[in-house]
Amino acid sequence: MEVCPPQLPQRLLLLGAAALTASALHTADLVDLCGRTRQADGLLLRSHSASRRFYFVAPDTDCGLWVRAAAPGDRIRLQFRFFLVYSLTPPSVSPLALNASAPPPADPCAPGSYLQLYEGPPGTPRPLGAPLCGLTIPAPVTTSGDLLGLRLVTRGRQPRVDFVGEVTSFRLGSCGAYFPCRNGRCIPLSLVCDRWGMDNCGDGSDQASWPPANCGGPSPVPSLAGNLDDGNSQTLTPYPALQSSGPLGTAAEMSLPAPWDPAQQGVALEGVLAKWPLGGCG
Repeated sequence: MEVCPPQLPQRLLLLGAAALTASALHTADLVDLCGRTRQADGLLLRSHSASRRFYFVAPDTDCGLWVRAAAPGDRIRLQFRFFLVYSLTPPSVSPLALNASAPPPADPCAPGSYLQLYEGPPGTPRPLGAPLCGLTIPAPVTTSGDLLGLRLVTRGRQPRVDFVGEVTSFRLGSCGAYFPCRNGRCIPLSLVCDRWGMDNCGDGSDQASWPPANCGGPSPVPSLAGNLDDGNSQTLTPYPALQSSGPLGTAAEMSLPAPWDPAQQGVALEGVLAKWPLGGCG
């Protein structure tokens, strides 16, 4: 007699296909995980898999990714190692823009590409500061909850996108089974003395050769073009929050345009972009 397996609901099948086992430190590429949620103790977060070799140049991209902390009650800290987000389209300067007394534009990155950070809940995400663009590495960002959202939007002609950031799950107060950082944060033990030397504490104490870390000598710095994923990451199903639409692709070798002027690109990190609609991820 033929034995048939039980018929599981389609939603459970999708969950099983999307999820992998949780782990410590691995990579995540925003455009490859567009519309998904990634959970881990720590992440090396890249704009795309060819980061530091080729720009991500697909126009009209609107791609969102949520990162969830390792455990309920944890928070997330994001610190960029490298940052480059802009478009080659020169902004159109209106007569009002020439007037020093005129108010600054509502969108400081217009008309070029930008990266916007959010914190949850996903149904009603809140922007974490202004849209990010230009060539300057942004200041570290910390969430107040366990979810960090990233939304990459490319606008105009010839967008140029490439960034690498370190994402760390941490908590404050009693560390319990977590590692106590010198600055008062607590991070998962799996991030201490990692072989890539990532500063997950933010003060270097998780990579120190003295107690309580007692790391055995300097750790090699990973190649940002390589893959640090140990194959044990966790990818969860999509949240209905940050939009994700438009063609995705990678091209154009890494080289900064000589005539590009950040002052003309509108890269001031002031103001909050609140007019962009949020919807389901495609």
